Amino acid sequence: MGGLVTAFELTNQPGWQERFEVTVYQLGWRLGGKCASSRGPNARIEEHGIHGFMGSYFNALPMMSDLYAELGRKPGQPLATFEEAFNPSNFTLLWEWQNGELKPWPARTPPNDIPPTDGSYYKGVQTAIAAIITEVGEMLEAVPGVPKLVSEALELLLDKAKAQLNAPIPLGPDHPLLHEVRTARKVVAGIVKTIDVLAPSIAAHADTLRQALLTLDFYATLIVGVLADNVAVEGYDRLDEENWSDWLVRHGISKATLASPVVMVTVNICYQSPNGDTSRAARMGAGCYVDWTMRGCAYMGALLWSFSAGTGETIVAPMYEVLKRRGVKFEFFHKVDALRLTDDRRAIGAIEYTLQATLKDPEAGYHPLIDVKGLPSWPADPHYDQLVEGEYLRATEIDLESYWNGWPNAAFPHLKEPRYLRRGHEFDQVVFAISMGAIPYLCKELIEESPAWAGMVEHLPTVQTQAMQLWLSRDMYEMGWAEKLDPATNELALSGTYFCAPNGNANFPDLLKWEEWPADQYPKALWYFCGLMPDYEAPPPFSDTDYPRRQSERVKAQCIQYLQATIGFMLPKATVRANSGLGDPMGLDFGLLVDTSDCGAEGVQRFDSQFWRANIDPTERYVTSPPGSVAYRLEAWGSGFENLTLAGDWIYTGLNVGSFEGATMGGKLASYAISASPALDTIIGYPTMPRPPSARSAVPPPHEGVQAPKLRAVG
Repeated sequence: MGGLVTAFELTNQPGWQERFEVTVYQLGWRLGGKCASSRGPNARIEEHGIHGFMGSYFNALPMMSDLYAELGRKPGQPLATFEEAFNPSNFTLLWEWQNGELKPWPARTPPNDIPPTDGSYYKGVQTAIAAIITEVGEMLEAVPGVPKLVSEALELLLDKAKAQLNAPIPLGPDHPLLHEVRTARKVVAGIVKTIDVLAPSIAAHADTLRQALLTLDFYATLIVGVLADNVAVEGYDRLDEENWSDWLVRHGISKATLASPVVMVTVNICYQSPNGDTSRAARMGAGCYVDWTMRGCAYMGALLWSFSAGTGETIVAPMYEVLKRRGVKFEFFHKVDALRLTDDRRAIGAIEYTLQATLKDPEAGYHPLIDVKGLPSWPADPHYDQLVEGEYLRATEIDLESYWNGWPNAAFPHLKEPRYLRRGHEFDQVVFAISMGAIPYLCKELIEESPAWAGMVEHLPTVQTQAMQLWLSRDMYEMGWAEKLDPATNELALSGTYFCAPNGNANFPDLLKWEEWPADQYPKALWYFCGLMPDYEAPPPFSDTDYPRRQSERVKAQCIQYLQATIGFMLPKATVRANSGLGDPMGLDFGLLVDTSDCGAEGVQRFDSQFWRANIDPTERYVTSPPGSVAYRLEAWGSGFENLTLAGDWIYTGLNVGSFEGATMGGKLASYAISASPALDTIIGYPTMPRPPSARSAVPPPHEGVQAPKLRAVG
């Protein structure tokens, strides 16, 4: 997505055709990277994992609004507008471990009237603190059964805090708000200790009150910390050497709050377990953790924005259609193998690549999309009928997105010959927007030449993830989901703190209307699960073509084990015992899985009809943000090589957390590095203060009066 955003921003500029030729080179047959999705059997939407936008995506949401406006679909067409494509939601379900079992912790954040189409309202720390104070006030009003003495004390403290907001945030540790919040936290701590005493009088609401007070303590710790550390002046990067939990403890968070799920949301949805191993405590740079969390509190309109269809249909296909219409060129089936330096080692002289397939009609180009119920979508496989090698690829089911596919083989010697894009011929400038996980394989010459590249590879780890999707014959309430959701406000069953490893899960029944199911086998629920997958050993050589199958079997086994061990807490009527009167009280009744294969599968075998995937390829690995890592992130203009610009969520964006928002910021920064547009002060959340001395930072290019070079390749 970093590459597509770069192309979008470069071609946003008036008269861009006079300055640039932009070509996107793409592995395989579909765009989107980790955001790629496609259509499987029954036109099922099949994803890399759970996707959605936070309301704090101050760059991504407005960009998508602009994209849909330009897309110009006619009224009545599917997903014709931004408002039809993105759905605001303010519900999440946290899970808390108490007395030997997981207990639900429903959380509803108040909606606001901030439009998601203009992120410029976000001014950093001050905006976030103001949003927190507003949300806390509305949250406490919604908590039932709060004793009058408690509510009056908290209201008084909130009023004092609001009054102090007008003081300049750069006062930092001298800000009067710091005293008010510390006082409030002491009051909250005292109330938490007395809940057991109050319990008889508030028995029906004791859990809700306790959860609200723990949330309040968490928010108070964030405010105290950013003021005491003077983040508004010093920036978040200076906190990066410290681990997130140590930072919270240093600023006085209570033990009860630290043990609660409210502090875990950020590290869980941002996949911060070392080596992807959720049996280890999450590690994340405090600056990244606090920045992400504070931004999240300052959401536009709603805490979450879900997609009305798959990510491929909602995000990637519209981006492709707009860029294609603008005149951007796309070259599919180009797998980059290596970046080659010039003889003087100062620039990219050539890009070595493998041509994965040849077109029957090169003049017509490759047409990648399919139509599903009026929605431009991506198929699960290439359009074999457009490819010279198509029938062989169809028969052998070779996955052109896999690094372990053994392709091309000896049967196609014309594809085995290395090919090159050369400087001054096919390109002048290169935008490297391939994910961080591929850099050790593709950029060996750069790593050998540059200590900055070597440091980035060493200190910026990536992790594997796994995902599964289940189509079920009963809706979530029939399966025992306890919390009543409001469809009028688009509330989704969404959690990021359930059992590990795939601790994230969500039900997306509204997506079923875009799929094609027999009337007598139409699912009632579509449940997604996604999480980390540990890896402590280096992956095998790419010649080990059986590796993807083994990893897929590993994910399958783990998913089945997960469903057998954990489903009872969340969906108690979906278990074997609930449906048979005896048997496993925690394990899924696999007979609830919708299976249209007509093979008569029973029990666990019905899982074979569902969808799962191991995200193991270098381009699919998630980039983490452990303590000390931000200093090693390179800027878009900081590659150290004359004609190489960087894009993606792994470069230095100020946000520095793997996300679509990070990729959007990375693409905007890459466009700025090349063309001076968009201006840095319009990239919301990009820091205005210098990076710490320990960072390998580079000065942005001085664009004034400089003729921008011709750009022919975005790789």
